[in-house]
Amino acid sequence: MAKQASSRCPYGCPLCSLYQARDAFQEGIKECVPLEVNAHLNLAARELLLAIRALLDRGLQSLVTEARPGSRRKVQRVKVE
Repeated sequence: MAKQASSRCPYGCPLCSLYQARDAFQEGIKECVPLEVNAHLNLAARELLLAIRALLDRGLQSLVTEARPGSRRKVQRVKVE
């Protein structure tokens, strides 16, 4: 049998401990939550990211396009009798 490599950090840094705690927490959540809920949450997160991307794209596009000088509206003249 092959011996599994230890996932522990040999230096004992706090960042590696934080990552290990995050992974253990996610595994615990996966065991408690049904697969349907997990799939729904993944799709909702994906839709949220797509919406944010669309907003960022629109904002960047408005920054890139050059603004035309002058008013955007045409002046309307009203004849008074």
